[in-house]
Amino acid sequence: MGVKELRDKQATIRQLLIITDGCSNVGEDPVTAATQARQKTVVVNVIGIVDKGDLGKQGRSEAMSIAEAGGGMCRLVQAADLAATAQMMTHQTMQMTLQQVVNQQLLQVVGKTTEDLPPAERTKVMQLMDKLEEEVCLELVVALDTSASMREKMPLVQEAVRDLTLSLQAREGDSRVAVVAFPGNHDEMVRVVQPFSDQLDLSALESVWTARGGTPTGPAISFATRLFDELGRPNRTDNDEDSGWTDVSLQS
Repeated sequence: MGVKELRDKQATIRQLLIITDGCSNVGEDPVTAATQARQKTVVVNVIGIVDKGDLGKQGRSEAMSIAEAGGGMCRLVQAADLAATAQMMTHQTMQMTLQQVVNQQLLQVVGKTTEDLPPAERTKVMQLMDKLEEEVCLELVVALDTSASMREKMPLVQEAVRDLTLSLQAREGDSRVAVVAFPGNHDEMVRVVQPFSDQLDLSALESVWTARGGTPTGPAISFATRLFDELGRPNRTDNDEDSGWTDVSLQS
C-alpha cells in the first residue's frame, strides 16, 4: 500500500521549546512570531511555570495561544515537573508531526488515513511511525526566559535542559540542540547560549543567569526561528526537498 517506501525517506523535524513564567511585554507579538515560525516548518511548544512567577491569567492565555499558533503543545507546570514535561512534549509532538505526514502520504497512495485502515494495516503504520520517530533528524531550540522572576527556578530549568538533551542522545537518529536566553546580556533581547550541537555545553548552560528587564518572548521566537536557517543546518539535496520529508511540521 506504499507505506513500505516511507522507510527510505529522510525527514528533519524542527521544534522550538519555550520555557517561561511570565507574559511577553517587550517587542513583537509572540503569537504572530509563532505563526511565522510554523510557516517555516518550526513547531512551537510552550512550558509555562506557574509557581512564584508572573504567569497570571494573561500569561497563561498567551502561552496557549503561542502553542496553538505554532502548531505545538502548551503545558502549565510546577518547576519541579519541568524535566519530565520537556521530554514528554518533545516526544508527543514528534509523534503528532509524523502521524500528520504519514496520513498525507497514505491519502496520496491509497486515499485513506491511518484511522480508515483495517486493524492489521493500521498496526503496521503505527509500528512504522514508532520507527520513524527514532530515526528522523530532530533539530530543537530551547528558549529560556531569563527575566528576574526566573531566578529561583533557573537550577531546575538547567537540570531539565540537561535531562532532555541526554534523552535525545539515546535516539537512533541525529538530534541537534541549541539554547537561547531572553532577555540576553546588557541591551540584547536574545542571546545564543549554545549553537546547534549534538552535545550540550554544560559550562555554557550553567552560565545562564537571570537578568533584569522585560520578557521579549516574540523576539525570542523570531530569533530562534532564524537559527534553524543560520546555524547547524544539515546538508540537503534536491531529492530531499522533493520528497516532502525534509523539514516536516504540523499543518492545520
